[in-house]
Amino acid sequence: MPKAFINNADTTLGTQELEQGMHPGRAADVLRIALIALVLLLIFNASGLARWTQNLPSNAATAAIAEAASEWNDQMQNLGPAKLFDHLREKFKIN
Repeated sequence: MPKAFINNADTTLGTQELEQGMHPGRAADVLRIALIALVLLLIFNASGLARWTQNLPSNAATAAIAEAASEWNDQMQNLGPAKLFDHLREKFKIN
């Protein structure tokens, strides 16, 4: 095992994790991963976003959000990624 992992390792990690080469990551990595996942969901699951916004409590702000989400879904359907996602969902029978 490289000594760099051992020297920089967090003491809360156990011996088995350190032996497997695991080391603690930075909090910024979690944020970066979450943002990438959010962007992918916005692009490929635009219909899910539109459905979710329609279930929000009714008021002027949520109506505007639901309208924007519906327009976003229409754009993603026209461009193709949302259509692909919906096709794969139907093919594999995922709700």
